[in-house]
Amino acid sequence: MRQRLPSPFDPARRRGLAAVAVATLCVLGATAQAAPPSVVPLDVDVSVPPAVIRSGEMRHFLYEMRLSNFASREIALAQLDVVADDGRLLARFAAPDLAGMLAVPGQAAGTPSGRLAPGSFGTLFIEVQVPVDAAPPRVLSHRLSIAGPPDADPSRVQLDGPRVAVAPSSQVVVLGPPLKGGDWLVANGLSNDADHRRTQVVLDGQARIAQRYAIDLVKLDAGGRAFKADATQNAAWAGYAEPVLAVADGAVVSVREQLPDNTPGQLPEGRISLDTIAGNAVILDIGQGRYVTYGHLIPGSVTVSPGQTVTKGQVIGKLGNSGQSDAPHLHLHVADAPSPLAAEGLPYTFECHRPRGTVTSLEAVMEGKPASRSSKDHAPRSDQLPVDNDVIAFCE
Repeated sequence: MRQRLPSPFDPARRRGLAAVAVATLCVLGATAQAAPPSVVPLDVDVSVPPAVIRSGEMRHFLYEMRLSNFASREIALAQLDVVADDGRLLARFAAPDLAGMLAVPGQAAGTPSGRLAPGSFGTLFIEVQVPVDAAPPRVLSHRLSIAGPPDADPSRVQLDGPRVAVAPSSQVVVLGPPLKGGDWLVANGLSNDADHRRTQVVLDGQARIAQRYAIDLVKLDAGGRAFKADATQNAAWAGYAEPVLAVADGAVVSVREQLPDNTPGQLPEGRISLDTIAGNAVILDIGQGRYVTYGHLIPGSVTVSPGQTVTKGQVIGKLGNSGQSDAPHLHLHVADAPSPLAAEGLPYTFECHRPRGTVTSLEAVMEGKPASRSSKDHAPRSDQLPVDNDVIAFCE
């Protein structure tokens, strides 16, 4: 005989379910009173975890937070706190800071507002610095506040989260020198507002930052000048034709050759495309999903070909001024795909370099004046990355 299963509509079962529901609501009610959920209508996402990059006496954590406004009203960002897993307040960004950190697609550069229109989204570029003598955080927590009435309930103006795990140190690759000796000015280097850092590119339906940790290296001569005599001649620049070196053992993935050098101080002739933006370029596969891009080499100077293996320190080309470039320099970055732009930028440091000061005015250097530098200890630094406008010499 077939046994009848109890129906959820049986009166006795309904009474049992009701009792369970009342008990559950009591528990939930107690939880809600203890910690009411935030109703701030922002979706918050950190898709690429921060890595720890040391430079001098500070550890740098660079990452991006995507904010999507699900409300039918404008939202103004008021404050962001970044807290370590042990409860330490690592950084507090006020409304003016957030206005400069927020990039909204379609918004003209140089017009920061710190506001998100209804149904829009933006990217919050974040940099947290922690002294090396303090314990490095393993997890970063966030409290984001938005503008509202002074008597607003916290649940309507504060949002806790997300908790973001810091990438393990093993994900930071250590590179050999890409150039010999010095002095080399690090332009558009490690910082939260460098052009490289803020360049998001949408390719194949995905927005990425291939140049998250990219640097440009411009040579200074013994007098601290980037060039002498006629600045419109590439040969007048101190770094022009310097040998460019493989930063690790690896294999050549791609080579772009025969693009002309530009006239310094002028925009490139012809239209720049995705294929020519890096100029004459070499991309090396150095293993474990890491690819090194070298850009703006001299036409005809590349000494390697696709498929060829290279060893660390091997000459692969010469520093030039091709592609999207207005002065001789070497562009360098590491990414997770063999493409100058269709990739996510990955963290790296250099095996050894010596700090040689920090330039106080990049504009003066580009005008041919001797670099005015703040003083720094010249002791060698290992497994570190110089910050924007540092001057360095690579260890021999």
